[in-house]
Amino acid sequence: MRVRFLLLAAACALGLLALPQPPAPAEPQVTAAQIDFDALHAQAKGALEALQQSHEPRLASAASAAF
Repeated sequence: MRVRFLLLAAACALGLLALPQPPAPAEPQVTAAQIDFDALHAQAKGALEALQQSHEPRLASAASAAF
């Protein structure tokens, strides 16, 4: 009887060890209210303008070489 109890206890312990561990608590999500969308829009607009200006000389030189 004790052997069965020990085997049952060992099986339960192995079963508990096989369960997946709960994930670690994640960092709190930034809520939409805390995001400054106006600042993000201004940064994106500035980056787009800089990208367009960086391509203008190459496009102009390629166009003049075609003529």
